[in-house]
Amino acid sequence: MKNIYVSIIGSIMLFSSCQKLLDEDVRNQISNLYYTTPSGVEDGVKASYSYLRNWYGKQGSAWLTMYGDEYTNGAADATMNGYTSGLNSSYLVVRDGWNQTYTAINTCNAVLAAAEKVNMTEQLKNTRIGELKFLRAHYFFLLVQTYGAIPLPLTPTTSASSVATRTPIAEVYKAIVDDLIFAVANLPETTPDYGRATSLAAKHALAKVYLTRAGTAVKEATDYAKAATLAKEVIASGKYSLLPDFAAIFAQGPGGRNNEVIFACQYDVNQLTGGTAGNLGNQTHLFFTTDYTSQPGMVRDVANGRPYNHFRPTNFMLGLYNKQYDSRFSKSFKTVWYCNKPGSYTISGKTVAMALGDTAVVMTDYEPTQAQRNAAKYTIISPSQQHNTLFPQSSKHIDGLRADVNNINGVKDVLIFRLGETYLIAAEALLMDGKAGDAVFYVNELRKRAAIVSSDPAVTTANRQAMEVSASDLNIDFILNERARELNGEYMRWFDLVRTGKLLERVKLYNTLAAPNIKSYHVLRPVPQTQIDRVIGGASAFPQNPGYDN
Repeated sequence: MKNIYVSIIGSIMLFSSCQKLLDEDVRNQISNLYYTTPSGVEDGVKASYSYLRNWYGKQGSAWLTMYGDEYTNGAADATMNGYTSGLNSSYLVVRDGWNQTYTAINTCNAVLAAAEKVNMTEQLKNTRIGELKFLRAHYFFLLVQTYGAIPLPLTPTTSASSVATRTPIAEVYKAIVDDLIFAVANLPETTPDYGRATSLAAKHALAKVYLTRAGTAVKEATDYAKAATLAKEVIASGKYSLLPDFAAIFAQGPGGRNNEVIFACQYDVNQLTGGTAGNLGNQTHLFFTTDYTSQPGMVRDVANGRPYNHFRPTNFMLGLYNKQYDSRFSKSFKTVWYCNKPGSYTISGKTVAMALGDTAVVMTDYEPTQAQRNAAKYTIISPSQQHNTLFPQSSKHIDGLRADVNNINGVKDVLIFRLGETYLIAAEALLMDGKAGDAVFYVNELRKRAAIVSSDPAVTTANRQAMEVSASDLNIDFILNERARELNGEYMRWFDLVRTGKLLERVKLYNTLAAPNIKSYHVLRPVPQTQIDRVIGGASAFPQNPGYDN
């Protein structure tokens, strides 16, 4: 669908008049009557997908979701990761996450209202409504995990309003579940139109919703069982498969189009796919890139990326892998850079002539001896020499197809759902439902895929056997560790830690910058003050989350 919804980006501003309490500047660029036609509904559905780009691929939502035990501060502002006093109701990141996601929801609501009245075949109409409900559920799910009790508009708002209430999370989850059940029932299992939601994507999403609700005060007795069943159905469908090579999941190319990806936020070289409000391109590639340009033999180039160095892996993250058997460290982190600026350099007190393509920088996981440094014709950066701008970087988001060396607008898709996570959802749900013996199968299938492949088949078999664990090894900490090894940097870790009740414990253990400041109330983000101020009655009618009142 990439090339299809490129063409309608210019029309999505129709709904700027429908931003609920979020923007009192009422304007309308295209008549709403257009969206009561079949072509208008088609374009409106495509527009509803475009708002994914305001969350996936942007700095604010990356800060909201990636800090925790996997990543700490690099050179970024420390407010979010450090839980400083700046993390309050006026903080731009929490405001934009709220505003932009409600704009997306209202777009879905407006097109849903129109679609009900349009003359289309029932099958096509239900498919498009299924897509809209899938997207609306996804947007609500992001909000309820982030802010807790939230407004639950299920019809379009066409003018500014000063009345709103926070809907209890039980009702929010019910609405999300209802939308996804409809999507499961009415979306096709596959689609030739890459990028559209399918019934299997809806099943994955619903499994994640049940799994998450099961960790809240409004849990239902069957949540874990339902999550496990849905995840197993996605796996058993045979429509997706675990790629044999872990690195291939994130390979540069027609972003994300491989047999493991269930649903993705699309980007491409046409910058019209850049999203709304001028937020062009996938910018995730910036946030993990280390400052390789400070090292001998290196200069900024497109292939190595433009370094913003926001996310530095914690020592805990770097130490999670058994590197003798598990390929995922070497296929998730970049630790070697090759010379792109030939010349003579002084390294460890000696002059070294570097040619194009020579090894220039190596980051080690050990402290080399002076003799080892003297023998090396490149710079060695040991763990004790790593710091906020110089660290092993995630290679998942490297984007070598940007327009030029300074361009921040990446073209790779952001992978939202992939089968690797489906296996882990099944495992976690089964474990929490008291079925560790069933859960271990899904863990081991994923771990065997990750085993290092040798030219000697016997060694490969031995590596796979070494990666297997037993049911007695499983607990929620093991699952979280496995999710980190598999899914780190994929816009979900903060949600994982909150869902499992492990945020405070793990941040205090593994994130030294955040540990002194994190409090129990930090399992929710503050509601934007602009939202509270626009409601008649202010905080009395629309209360702030606990802990953020002053």
